[in-house]
Amino acid sequence: MKNIFRVLVVSGLLAVACPAGMTAYADLPTEGYSDGLNEEEIVSAAAKSDYDNIAIFKGSNYANVRSEAGTYGNVVGKIFEDAAADILETVDGEDGQWYKIRSGKVTGYIKAEYFITGEEAEAKAGQVGLSIATVASQTSLRLRQAASTDSEILDLLSPREEYEVIGEEGDFAKIRVDEDLTGYVSKEYINTRVQFKHAMTMEEEAQKAASDAQLRQEAEAAMASMNAAIQEAGAEAAPEDGSGPVAGQEAAPPDAAQEQKPSTEQSPETASSNVVSAENNAAGGTMKGPGGGDGTGRSRSSGSQAAVANATRSAIVAYAKQFIGNPYVYGGTSLTNGADCSGFTMSIFAHFGISTGRSSRDQAAKGREIPVSDIQPGDLLFYASGSTINHVALYIGDGQIIHASTAKTGIKYAEYNYRTPCKAVTFLD
Repeated sequence: MKNIFRVLVVSGLLAVACPAGMTAYADLPTEGYSDGLNEEEIVSAAAKSDYDNIAIFKGSNYANVRSEAGTYGNVVGKIFEDAAADILETVDGEDGQWYKIRSGKVTGYIKAEYFITGEEAEAKAGQVGLSIATVASQTSLRLRQAASTDSEILDLLSPREEYEVIGEEGDFAKIRVDEDLTGYVSKEYINTRVQFKHAMTMEEEAQKAASDAQLRQEAEAAMASMNAAIQEAGAEAAPEDGSGPVAGQEAAPPDAAQEQKPSTEQSPETASSNVVSAENNAAGGTMKGPGGGDGTGRSRSSGSQAAVANATRSAIVAYAKQFIGNPYVYGGTSLTNGADCSGFTMSIFAHFGISTGRSSRDQAAKGREIPVSDIQPGDLLFYASGSTINHVALYIGDGQIIHASTAKTGIKYAEYNYRTPCKAVTFLD
């Protein structure tokens, strides 16, 4: 295995030592990598003194970043709880010491007392920084039960997805795929970085508010279209009456998940994308639906029923998108204050009067099973460890899902095959 650490030599990006000892990249000025960065190989991880120039905001809400070192300066941005910043300069300003900082696209001044630095910042970084791994190759990567190539293969990880790193053991990194699956991957086949929250310019804050408002408007418009389709079809009641678009479906057995058996005829840790059947894994190129469909949500029904089902699918997806970025909370069912994976899907469907059941296994049993290759926006995808279903996500089309993932990443978008789906069900036709 290569045992060389890399540091990105670019303004504002600093290689730091992760809490588990892995070297990774702190995305201070931006949310992700930039292309074309110069790299310089070094033989040791970043020293603790590097944290002397990294500050983490310790306020409970937010503080204004100003154009000058005083409250008389214009507000150029806001920095939020646990966000990180580069300290560019320390100056004497109004009522004491101020830092000139750079965080995200914001450069300006803020009182030094609002930040922690040095060893205290290093310890805090382990709590608030998100250590992310991506598969280094274009093929799937084997997730193992233990830190050994002889260990059982739990699943395959997608080269198009990001995963949370929670530790290391020898030549292996420990990965939290979601709150229901953890395992080990060889460090030789991943790239890692550490990502922190950062400040926002006033323009970015306005853009976010506008984006949130647009999502609400799209959800309202989709709901109106659904209700119009129901009325046109002569439905006796809208979904809000508790009946839902579908009733009386037969239950599928809760242990319907099938264990995946990846081929061992590849590299010890990577596997070609055809290891999982074409039904469960979209091949390269532009991502479409899991079965190669266009992901438009065309129903398997016909006539007015199809119109209602399609409109309902669009409304469910539009409604769910409003909650991206909200917290993951184990046992939770609140779309705003926090939900786990099945609490999220249950609450989304409950808004439309559809009863799914509480757990992922309940939902897998209550919905009408369909081939994964036939899944459409608004259907549910399930994931298993062995033969036991333990995670659920909402399919939204174009090879994408929304799910309540982990305590650090919350409700988020992901590739439908970020781990191998084992079952799909519909509640819609």
